[in-house]
Amino acid sequence: MPLYRSDHIEYNISSGHITINTDDGDRVSAYWAHPARGTKFPGIALVHNWWGMTDIVRRMAHLYAQMGYYVIAPDLFNGARPKTHQEAMECVKAMGEDGFEGIDAAISILETHYLCSHKNAAVGIGMGGSLAFESAIKRDDLEVAVAFYGFPHKYFGQFAQSNTPILAVYGDHDKIIRPTVIKKLKQELHASPLKSEHRIAMIPGAGHDFIRESRDEATRRYVGQAWQAAIDFIEQYIEPPKNPNKAQQAY
Repeated sequence: MPLYRSDHIEYNISSGHITINTDDGDRVSAYWAHPARGTKFPGIALVHNWWGMTDIVRRMAHLYAQMGYYVIAPDLFNGARPKTHQEAMECVKAMGEDGFEGIDAAISILETHYLCSHKNAAVGIGMGGSLAFESAIKRDDLEVAVAFYGFPHKYFGQFAQSNTPILAVYGDHDKIIRPTVIKKLKQELHASPLKSEHRIAMIPGAGHDFIRESRDEATRRYVGQAWQAAIDFIEQYIEPPKNPNKAQQAY
């Protein structure tokens, strides 16, 4: 995953664990990363996949924060870290319909925080990508939503309600999100009022669940391409602070 872009300021960051409250009064643990100082910054609600709050999610939060975003990543599994597909499915079932409440609460905090610019994105991986779709459909105050291999199935028939530009990122060798599903998603996004703004990006050679810690060169390439596509899309709608000297800020 890329760590440096010469046209961006790279910020010192602060990070840690916080607790956020949902509209129903439930308390949700979350990971928080943001620039240590500066002006007001845009926000990102970052949602993990069915493996829970892994190191890769925290690393993504740090990278976004270094680029000038306030990031809240709710832990929708309350600390559980599945090791197998069966355990992951059990965590998803236990979460039920409460997943959206977590990302919804994170977005609401970013919308009202005094150090945020009130320009926000929802970004999710796998299961979290599905919740990014849901946020784009249900909320009318997001600038952009990015879903890395999210499951669009339950939202078919609803994408026309989205007031938010959506980027959906998939590997072109994904054996779980089949080509017929991606074709239907393309059709729905194209038929929606924001058809000229939605986008689907296909990562050549990548399968499902490719955003993970790996020393494998191919996986690193897939992650880099997906990251680049997401940043480019987000920055069409949210402009982060830029470095006028096009040089990395010294620490």
